[in-house]
Order: sequence, then structure tokens, then C-alpha cells
Amino acid sequence: MKSLFIILLSITLSGCVLRPEWQKLAIEQDLHNRRLDTGRFQHLVLEKNVAGTHLVFYVEGDGTPWIRDSRVAVDPTPTNPVLLRLMENSAGASVYLGRPCYFGLSTSKRCEPRLWTFDRYGREIVESMCIAANEIASQHGAQTVQLIGYSGGGTIVVGMRACTDHLVAITTIAANLDPRAWAEFHHYSPLDDLGPLDSAAAHPDSVSETHWQCRDDHIVPPKITDAYFAATKNARRRIVQSCSHASGWEQYWPEILARSPGG
Repeated sequence: MKSLFIILLSITLSGCVLRPEWQKLAIEQDLHNRRLDTGRFQHLVLEKNVAGTHLVFYVEGDGTPWIRDSRVAVDPTPTNPVLLRLMENSAGASVYLGRPCYFGLSTSKRCEPRLWTFDRYGREIVESMCIAANEIASQHGAQTVQLIGYSGGGTIVVGMRACTDHLVAITTIAANLDPRAWAEFHHYSPLDDLGPLDSAAAHPDSVSETHWQCRDDHIVPPKITDAYFAATKNARRRIVQSCSHASGWEQYWPEILARSPGG
């Protein structure tokens, strides 16, 4: 009971307020919790087994930027920790890297609603994520880095490709690889920021990309990402079934890990 209290106190004192499900998973995985300030934004950092030379970063989805499609959410933090659950079954050096303004940080410096709505994949978000990832990798002496992103987190990790040190692989799950096509498909207002397709041709060949998609995903249907794969010569896609946008990925996680560097 005492150790549980200490962990919960650490989560609170870090300044990043974790919802009960996150707290439960953080405790179960014995994650070290801290907050990192890049000088631009603050980030939640949850780490485990970070002594290895190969470090894997996990970036969660968009959560709830909007309430009922019209009102901006006060806190966009997801209610369903898809990647944090998957990370529980990874034995390697792992870092769950929070996006700016998420996890109770929506009122911190420089945060404003546009950063989790129309500009949520924007340059300032991506650059801060890269600064954070590079600092963490340097602290732990990582020689190679892999980025794993779920849903909108996949959009961000693809954007991080050009500014992440020692990057060897990107893996996404149900990622929004073409935000313009996604907005058109759902009849949403277009986002203001650049998407992965805008920089696809400039992606270095030294970094492998594997994108896992669900055939029955009605949030990001595989067909709306076709243009991305046509423009990115070294991007591989794996379309699977018996899943949805936010569920069923546990059954494929062993294969996803096995196909990853160090898997």
C-alpha cells in the first residue's frame, strides 16, 4: 500500500494529471513518471527498461479535441489508452511520450485550443516532440530509436521523421496518414497544418516505415491513405481484419513487435 501511495503521489507531483485508467496501467507496468519541458511545451514522460541501446517511443492518438463536434474540449486527453495498454506487453526500453497540452497540461504555457484542434499535427507540435525524444534518447544513451504512433499519434511520428536523432523505424497503427482526405471523407473542416503527404517524397530511405491498418476501420479507412503510399516509396502497409480503429490490436501486437527493430 505504501508503494502504491508513493507512485500515485509521484504522478500527481509531476504536474501531469493521469486519469484513473492511466494511473492503473502506470502502476502495473512500474513506469517512471516525469515531466519534460522542451522550452516550447511540457510533455508527460512514462518510462520503463530504458537502459537498452534501442529505445522505442509511443505516441497516443488525438483523444477528444472536440465535444459533440462543435465545442472545443478543455482537456483533449484520450479516455482509451490504446498504446499504453500495448506497451505493457513490450519488454524492451520504452517511453510513452505525451503530446503537448495533453494529460492535464492544456493550461500550461503556450497551450491554446488550436494546438489540439486544427493545428494538432502542426510544425510547433512536431518540433517539440522531436526535442523531447532527442533529449530522452541522449539521456539514456540510445543508439537507435523507433517511433510508434496510434491514430493521430501516427500522424505525428511520421512528421517527426526528419528531426528525430538515430531514427531507424516508424510503426503506426490506424494512423491518419492523409488528414485532408480524412477531413473530406468525414465532411469535417480541414485542418490548418501540414500532413504526412506533404513531406512524403523527402523521407530518407534509411528509415523503414510500416503502417498497420484495419480493413473495417470506419474512422480512418485504409482507402483514404492510398495517396500516401503512392508517394512514399519505402512505406509498407499491413491491412488486417477482426479489429476496429480502437480495438482488436492486442492480437496483432506480437507480430507488430516481431517485425520491428529489436523485436
